[in-house]
Amino acid sequence: MKKQNQLLQSVIFVIFLFSSTLFAQSTLNIPRNIYKAYEKGTRSLDGMPGPNYWINRSDYKIKAELIPQTRTINGHARITYYNNSPDSLNTFVFRLYQDIMKKGNPRDFSISPNDITDGIKIDTLIINNTGIDFKSKSYRVLRTGTNLIISNFPSKVPPKGFAKIEVKWSVVIPKETRIRMGAYDSQTFFVAYWYPQIAVYDDIDGWDRQEYTGATEFYNDFGNFDVELTVPGDNLVWATGELQNAKDLLHPTILERYLKAHNSDDVIRIVTPADIKNKTVTNGNEKNTWHFKAKNVPDFSFGTSNKYLWDGSTIEVDYKTVTGRRVFVDACYEEGIKFQDEVALFARLSIDYLSNEWPGIPYPYPKMTVFNGEQKFGGGMETPMMCNNGTYPNRAGQIGVTIHEIAHTYMPFYMGINERKYAFMDEGWATFLTYDLVKRMEPDGNELPQTISVLSNTMGNDYMIPVITPSFSSKTNGSGLLFYQQPAIAYLILRDFLGDETFKKALHEYINWWNGLHPIPYDFFFTFDRVAKEDLSWFWKPWFFETGYPDLAIEKVTNEKNPEVIIKKVGSYPVPIDLKITYADETEEIIHKPASVWKNGESTHRIKINNTKSYKKLELISVLGPDVNKQNNIFEKK
Repeated sequence: MKKQNQLLQSVIFVIFLFSSTLFAQSTLNIPRNIYKAYEKGTRSLDGMPGPNYWINRSDYKIKAELIPQTRTINGHARITYYNNSPDSLNTFVFRLYQDIMKKGNPRDFSISPNDITDGIKIDTLIINNTGIDFKSKSYRVLRTGTNLIISNFPSKVPPKGFAKIEVKWSVVIPKETRIRMGAYDSQTFFVAYWYPQIAVYDDIDGWDRQEYTGATEFYNDFGNFDVELTVPGDNLVWATGELQNAKDLLHPTILERYLKAHNSDDVIRIVTPADIKNKTVTNGNEKNTWHFKAKNVPDFSFGTSNKYLWDGSTIEVDYKTVTGRRVFVDACYEEGIKFQDEVALFARLSIDYLSNEWPGIPYPYPKMTVFNGEQKFGGGMETPMMCNNGTYPNRAGQIGVTIHEIAHTYMPFYMGINERKYAFMDEGWATFLTYDLVKRMEPDGNELPQTISVLSNTMGNDYMIPVITPSFSSKTNGSGLLFYQQPAIAYLILRDFLGDETFKKALHEYINWWNGLHPIPYDFFFTFDRVAKEDLSWFWKPWFFETGYPDLAIEKVTNEKNPEVIIKKVGSYPVPIDLKITYADETEEIIHKPASVWKNGESTHRIKINNTKSYKKLELISVLGPDVNKQNNIFEKK
C-alpha cells in the first residue's frame, strides 16, 4: 500500500510539472508571496490545486441566548481547529468582528455614538485545556482592531493535529449603525459576525491578520456548525443550516404548513397575519431553543422576529441526475412591505436559474432564506444559506437584490473566496449572474445599459486603480465599480468571445476543482487559459492588472463602392465592436465583432458593410463594452 501511495504521488508530481511547464507561458505578473505557492506545489500554473495543496478548518458547537431588552447575546462555543498545514502552529488569530464598534477602533465610516461599545466581552478562553491569561508573560496576547492574537503559545498544534478551544463571550447588537446586521426593532434582529471566530491560515499569507474596518468583507475557513439559539417564546428563528427540532417549537397548524412547504413546488404561506394576531405561531413557551446544523460552510448567521410573515416552498435542483435533491427556499418579512410577498418566488426562480443556466451548477446547500431586515432602504448582505435584504421601490430592484445575494452562495461561500483581498472574485460574479435573469423577469429593469454608461463615465480616471489591487487597500471613489461592475462587464465580454460552451466549461472546471478550498485570481485566470487552450493575458492584463480605459473610434470609411469601415482601438482595453448601420431606406443593421479581434495587438479592425444598399450613418454603440469617448463613434455620409 505504501509503495502504491508513493507511485501515485510520483505520477501526480510529474503531471504537476508537465502542466506547470505547459502553461508557464502566461505573461501575468505573479507577486512573490503568491509565486512561493507554485514553488511549494500547493498551486499549479494550470489553475488546479497543486499536489501539496492543503486547507485548515474549524468545527463549531455553539449555545447562545439573545436578550432582546438589552440587544445582548451571551454565548458559549466549543471549537475544534484542524491544522492540515505542514507547519506547527503556536500562534492563534481570532476574529472579533463586532469590535468594529469598540471605542477608538479604526472604521471606514462613522457610527452612531449610541452604538459604541467595549467590543466583544470575552469571559473565558481555553486552548487545549489551558486558560488564556490576557496578562501572561510566557506568551503574548494582543487585542488589536478586530483581532485577538495569541503568539508563542506553549501548546503547539502539529501538522495534521488539532486544537480544542472553548470560549464564553457576550456581544451587544447595534441598533442604529447596522453594518450588514443589527436590531431592526425590539424583537427583530439579523445577527451576523457575532461569535469569536478562528481566522484563516492559508498557503499564501499564513495567518490572515487583516482587520475588519467595515468596507471590505470576509474570509473564512469551512466547518460544521451545531448551534442552539435561545430566544423569547413567540419569536421565530431562521438561520444558516437546517432546523432540527421544528416539531418541538411550532404550533401544530404552522408545523403542518412548514412540512407541506418542504414538499411543495408552490409557495406556501406558512405564517399569516392572522397567525401572528392570534398568537398561534409557536408552542407558547416563555423561551424556546432553536437547534440548527450546517455542514461545510464558512459562517453562521440567524434572523429572528415575533411579527414576521413566513413563506416557503422547495425546488428540485438536481433534476438532470437521479438524486432529485430539493432545496427549501423561504422568505420572512413584515406585513405590508411592498414586493416582499413575492420574494419567496423570486428566490425560487433565482435558485432554478443558478442551478440550471448560469453558472449551471446545482445549488449546493439544503436551504436558502431571504430575511427582509432593512425596510426603508435597499441593499443586501449575504451569509451562507441566508441573506439580509433591504426593500426596493420597484420590482426589478427587489428581483435584482434577491438573485445577487443568493448568487453569492457560489462565490464566496461554496468557493471559499478571500473577499477582503479580492472582492471582485465574488461581487463581480454575483453582479454578472444578476443581469440576465432580471432582464427576463422585468425587461424594463435591465441594469446592463446603466452599468456600461457609468463605466464609460468613470474608467480612466485616477481613482480607477487596477482591479487586482487588494480590496482592503482600495478606498477610492471607484471601489464599488472595481469590485462589482467592472469585473462583471469583463466576465460578460469574456463569455462573448469565448462562446457560451467554452466559457461555461471553464467556469465549471474552476468551480469543480476549487469548491471547498481557497482559490485566488490566478487560479481563475490559469483555469480559463487551460480550457480555452490559449494565453488570455492580452485580456486579463488590461481588465484586471492595469489602469486605462476603453475607447473605440470610427477612423474612416474607404472605398465607397464596397464600403469598409476602419475601427480604431484608441484606448487600452479590448472591447467588442458593435457597429450600427443606418441605411438610406431607414433600415438598420448591427454588426458585432467580439473583443478577441484585438488579441494580437491590432490597433485597427476593418469591417465590410453591405454594398447593395446605401448607408447614411454609422455609429459605434455600447452593447457590452464601455466607451469613454462617444464623440468619435459616429460617421455620417455627406
